[in-house]
Amino acid sequence: MKKRKKKSNLKKVIVVFIFLLLMWIFGFYLYVTYQNIEINNNNYVATKTQSTENVQTVEKTEENSKNIADMLEETTEKVVGISKLKNAGNSILSKSTESELGLGTGFIVTEDGYIVSNEHVTGAKYSKCYVTLENGSTYDGTVVWSDSDLDLSITKINSKGLKYVNLADSEQIRVGETVYAIRKSNSDLNSEEL
Repeated sequence: MKKRKKKSNLKKVIVVFIFLLLMWIFGFYLYVTYQNIEINNNNYVATKTQSTENVQTVEKTEENSKNIADMLEETTEKVVGISKLKNAGNSILSKSTESELGLGTGFIVTEDGYIVSNEHVTGAKYSKCYVTLENGSTYDGTVVWSDSDLDLSITKINSKGLKYVNLADSEQIRVGETVYAIRKSNSDLNSEEL
């Protein structure tokens, strides 16, 4: 029995010794591995990068607002009021509705009086309509082209030297760009102008 106890104790000592030896080998391996890693703090340089987004300041906001206001003011000069008497009535003071009168807007696209608008405003090709410029001048207009599917028309007035909208390339438009709609007030089209 003593032999068995000694043998059992010897096995325990050997197991503990092997365990400690493995722990020592593992520790030595970690030590050697991490000793060979070079850490040089001089390689890491913190730099400040400038964002591509412009900083929003009060001055920049005011400047942008002024630029937009200038652009809208300049473009508004090129927007016209259009009226078309669709029914056989003899005055716009009749009880006709706005849709029956064809009240709307358009914009000048050439210096010699071509105007783009909607067909439901001007009428079909060869229709007559009344065009009022920003300065109050009124002209008889003739629809020279229209497309009911697109609801677009081109009207011609007899005038020269008009300020006109410069049309850009629609391929350059990007999603998310700001768009402004300019509409002449119906009060700009009173009975005296027609």
